[in-house]
Amino acid sequence: MTGLFGTHVLVVDAASGSVVAGVLGGWSCSGLGPAQFDGGYVIQALPIGHSYQVYVEALNGAVDPTQVSNALTTLCRNPTTDAGWPPLSSCVVPSATTSFTLRVLPAP
Repeated sequence: MTGLFGTHVLVVDAASGSVVAGVLGGWSCSGLGPAQFDGGYVIQALPIGHSYQVYVEALNGAVDPTQVSNALTTLCRNPTTDAGWPPLSSCVVPSATTSFTLRVLPAP
């Protein structure tokens, strides 16, 4: 496993400073296998013709990981508690990564 799991990813309009999208991040899915806890996220349907900044923050402030755990646990079928599922559908959701601090880099 690499990347940060269970993060809050925000997209901010660079001109106005307004948050235009947000998503829980930390996994990707492809093919028939289980979710890969690789730090991935997907944000779709952003208006074109704008510049954006992307921020990633830990769920250790206004939102606690326990407040979103129900949404995260449905990512896979636990092979221990949900016996009988095909191996490709089985995985165990890791704990949310909370041991990092948001840092804003200057624009290039």
